[in-house]
Amino acid sequence: MTEHLGYSRFGAQGQDIGAAVTISLGAEHPDVVAGIHVPGVLMFPPANQPSSDEGREFLSRQERWRNAEGAYAHQQSTYPQTLAVGLNDSPAGLAAWIVEKFRAWSDCDGDVERRFTKDELLTTLTLYWVTGSINSSFLFYYESQHGSEPRIQSRVGVPLGVALFPKENPITGPREWAQAEYNITRWTEMPRGGHFPAAEEPELLATELREFFRPLR
Repeated sequence: MTEHLGYSRFGAQGQDIGAAVTISLGAEHPDVVAGIHVPGVLMFPPANQPSSDEGREFLSRQERWRNAEGAYAHQQSTYPQTLAVGLNDSPAGLAAWIVEKFRAWSDCDGDVERRFTKDELLTTLTLYWVTGSINSSFLFYYESQHGSEPRIQSRVGVPLGVALFPKENPITGPREWAQAEYNITRWTEMPRGGHFPAAEEPELLATELREFFRPLR
């Protein structure tokens, strides 16, 4: 951003792994990052503090989600290439593996085409199929479980905005848990949307980003 594009100051927004990159940008480059915006932050209960009812409910909801939805991550982080061989061999298998996530993680109430057209879904599938890249897409899961210990991140001091979409996967606990680690300046409960907000609710997301970044100009 600074060396090649010539921006002396900028903001960042990201989703999923992109959110982790966004948070790292804010933590490591506060001199040039004006603010960061994410759809949720991974957090844990504060040490040596009793859990609130809200905190206990969140942990219970997170456990239910892991039990119902987390098998994909376990497979991809333990034996990713076994799975990848089958998916690279079968376009129907690849479609089932990927489209299931669009259906389960979006705000579609079980009807995936309420949120994504067949052309949009098939375009995503084609990108994986013609490049044979489903295997490499699993590497992050494997390496995160088998690599070196993650770097401990200090408190992120740049302004942080959080937009909580109702059908997003449960990663974000009570706001009080996040206050110790982040400089939260905006915390928005979004009216609809899921794990793919830029595709599901682009206008809602764009409006939210404008509202967050406008005071940081």
